[in-house]
Amino acid sequence: MVTKQLERLRRIEACLKHCDKIHLKEIARLLEVSEMTVRRDLSSNAAHSFPLEYYGGYIRRGNPIVYDEASEGIEVKPSEALSPETVSQRSSSVTAFSPVKVNNYISAVVSDFIEMNDVVYFDNGVLNADIIGSIPDHMKFTGVTASLNVFLALKNKPNCKAILQGGNYNAVHDIFISASNDILTPMVFQKVFISSVGVHDTFGVTTSDMLVSNIASLVMERSLKKYLVAEKKTINQVTTYKIGDLMDFHYLISDDVLPQKLETACAEARLQVLTPTS
Repeated sequence: MVTKQLERLRRIEACLKHCDKIHLKEIARLLEVSEMTVRRDLSSNAAHSFPLEYYGGYIRRGNPIVYDEASEGIEVKPSEALSPETVSQRSSSVTAFSPVKVNNYISAVVSDFIEMNDVVYFDNGVLNADIIGSIPDHMKFTGVTASLNVFLALKNKPNCKAILQGGNYNAVHDIFISASNDILTPMVFQKVFISSVGVHDTFGVTTSDMLVSNIASLVMERSLKKYLVAEKKTINQVTTYKIGDLMDFHYLISDDVLPQKLETACAEARLQVLTPTS
């Protein structure tokens, strides 16, 4: 039998798969429990089976769990938390984290589209953390997302107002699911960035999950400019659920030259294509 405590620990572990840390207050809010409940979970016998570490108010991936009540009120700055010197000083058991997926060309191009005071929606694409990291720190903008990992990247930008779409967390797709999507209803976005799983000259833009498709379609209806982020591996691919046609987007950003048929289809759809050779 899976206890509520074990389920919470599993959800904490899932939240930390692609980010280095999350604050105790934030995880308590996401789990809809008190901070004391999370502390009890982290200091329980069940927690010894999870690669989690707790220090300075933050939960990180590591082994074993370190519960330091004396440092409970300390806020660790992101730059401090990631420096090798700080890590070695605070804990000798911190393990290496999985690196953020990087695509220098796509990240550089997409980040240049962000302008002062923009309200931007980012989906759960694997490149979004790197894209957000490429946005200049002086840029003031509002970033909205349903992805926990993208939200944490937005929070690291000093002049970004980060908004996380509410609901229940789905660790498989790294998104929060709201039955009503009420948080999106009153919002209009200057820009939305959609990460494709498949881009095809006939079938348009597709994804492998109906939930991701529904969220993307809903956000696109409320966006002035729509940007399609397409890595080389997604070109000429078709998956199960349709996000939209090529004509539904204004820009397509890819890290490779498009096949002739797809390039022609984009031209007919008046979709501006940005590739390393364009």
